[in-house]
Amino acid sequence: MLNRINITSIITDHFSTLKSLNQKSNYINFKDVLLFIILPIFISIMLTYKGYGFDDQLGNLITATSIFGGFLFNLLAIIYSQIDSLKKDAEKEEDELKKIKEKFVKEIHINISFCIVLSIILVITLLMTTIEIPKFEFQWILKKIIIGVNYFLMILFMLTLLMVLNRVYILLKKE
Repeated sequence: MLNRINITSIITDHFSTLKSLNQKSNYINFKDVLLFIILPIFISIMLTYKGYGFDDQLGNLITATSIFGGFLFNLLAIIYSQIDSLKKDAEKEEDELKKIKEKFVKEIHINISFCIVLSIILVITLLMTTIEIPKFEFQWILKKIIIGVNYFLMILFMLTLLMVLNRVYILLKKE
C-alpha cells in the first residue's frame, strides 16, 4: 500500500549520482559529501545557533519553493519528452562524450525528481514552523530543531538546483 508513495528510491538514487565521472567505487565522492551534507549541516547549525530566523520571509520562502517545485515538474516533463532525441544526439558523439551525455540524461532525471521531493518536504517543514505547539519545558529545542532542518533543506535544495542547472547546461552544450 505504501509503495505508491515510497520516495526512498528517489533519495537513494540521487545520492548515488554524487560520484565523480571517473570514480570506480560505488561510494559517494568525499568532496560531494562535504558539499551536499557536511557544509549544509554546518551552516544550518550556525544560523540556528546564532538565532537567525525567517519568520518575516516565511510566506516568500513557501511561495518560492512552490514555484520552483512546479517549474521542476515542467522541466522533468520536458526532459522526459526529449530523452529519445538526447540519446540519439549522444549517439553521434565520440565514445567518451556519448557515455557522459547518456549518464547525464539518467542522472538529471534522478536529480530533478529529488528536487521535487525536496521542495515538497521543504514546504511541509516550513509550514511546521507556523504550528502552535502546546507549552512544555523543551519547546524551544523543538523550535530550534525545526528551524535548523529548514535551513538544511533550503541549502540542500539550492545546491541540488545548481547541480541540475550545471548538468543540463553540460548536456545541452553544443560545441
